[in-house]
Amino acid sequence: MAQQTVLVPLVPIQGRPRRNGCVLPGVACRRHARLGPVNNSCSMKCLVRSHPLFRQIGNDDFELILEKARHLELPSHETLFRQGDEAQRFYLVIDGAIKLFRIFDSGMESVVGNATALQAVGEYDVFTRGGRYDCFAETTRPTRLIGFSAPLYLQLARKNNTTALALVEYLAEKRSSHYSEIETITICNARQRVISYLKKLCEDNDNRLMGISGNQGLVLPVPKYQIAAYLGMKPETFSRVLAALQKDGVIQINRREIVITDPDLLDAGQD
Repeated sequence: MAQQTVLVPLVPIQGRPRRNGCVLPGVACRRHARLGPVNNSCSMKCLVRSHPLFRQIGNDDFELILEKARHLELPSHETLFRQGDEAQRFYLVIDGAIKLFRIFDSGMESVVGNATALQAVGEYDVFTRGGRYDCFAETTRPTRLIGFSAPLYLQLARKNNTTALALVEYLAEKRSSHYSEIETITICNARQRVISYLKKLCEDNDNRLMGISGNQGLVLPVPKYQIAAYLGMKPETFSRVLAALQKDGVIQINRREIVITDPDLLDAGQD
């Protein structure tokens, strides 16, 4: 099935704040700043504004970026870009999920990351890797994205110090987070890796849900086998660790939903 590419349906935000609605033009709606699926009360513009790469951009430059943006609707298992392709665009996931992976000369595949609602993909390659993607990006379920022109963003960043600083801060934070993930995967045992991953999901509003008796819960954003590959373990190992955590009273599992029944035990289990 071929990908569909159309202009982004950007709806102007007008009028007074409404219940469950957005607020001011050019300002990220606080209520929807971390939501995944687009709903009728929050425009695409509001969602884009909520991402760190766009929060500090002036209104005129922001409108210009949106004019050149493209909305993609991809089915499951569709390739977004390939390792080695020229990187002319970076993308923001609106809803769905993207698997990032590399294929080595030996033919082996290594999962290097996952992206879900309101996470960017391809931006690190565009801005720091000489303009070529260093991995493959493939949808793992039907996914909507917005593609942005990398040359235009860089052009605007060169003439605006605030935009340039926001870009540097974003890339520095992402690199620091990447190093922390590498440390977790290479040094920690399987149980510690799974706990670290669950704690990271708990910090992400996109994956939270109200658990049993008000306990903190979360939804696994991608299939378990994909999480296992990212954490450097076999799917059965990942499942065994989850089962052990449930037996110890740390979590409760209902398919993709996990409720943290004892946060203190979760913290203690990482030591």
